[in-house]
Amino acid sequence: MSSPLNNRFEQAYAEFEEQKNAMAEFERRLAEKASTLTAKNRAVSVTVDGQGDVVEISFPTGAYRKMAPAELGALLVETIDAARTQARAGTTELLDSFLPGGMPAFDLLNSSVEFDEIMSQAMRAADRMFSNLPSSGARREES
Repeated sequence: MSSPLNNRFEQAYAEFEEQKNAMAEFERRLAEKASTLTAKNRAVSVTVDGQGDVVEISFPTGAYRKMAPAELGALLVETIDAARTQARAGTTELLDSFLPGGMPAFDLLNSSVEFDEIMSQAMRAADRMFSNLPSSGARREES
């Protein structure tokens, strides 16, 4: 026979397993995500991964050969920045599909939300979830 406390723990464990599997799926999909952006003049093409890290720079045409070094450097910086912005948008969309409604995916990715505050909210939610469970002292008295 299962006790209410045991049922709560089983439910919490099942929810934990669901979240763990969802996180693994998110990480898998993020690892597969890549964004490639080519400059308007087609002189440079930049590929970034799901985290916005540059994984490839290519020169699809010979146009870069006619550019001044400063001009090519500026074009690289501009194209990398645009590719990262595009990757962040894709990652935000992916994250939104995994987060519970109302969670600030955009804010999380742009570091405008404090991790400590998110953890505090999670701890308060856990406290509310288990607030009606008997305390350890009450269990000892029942034994």
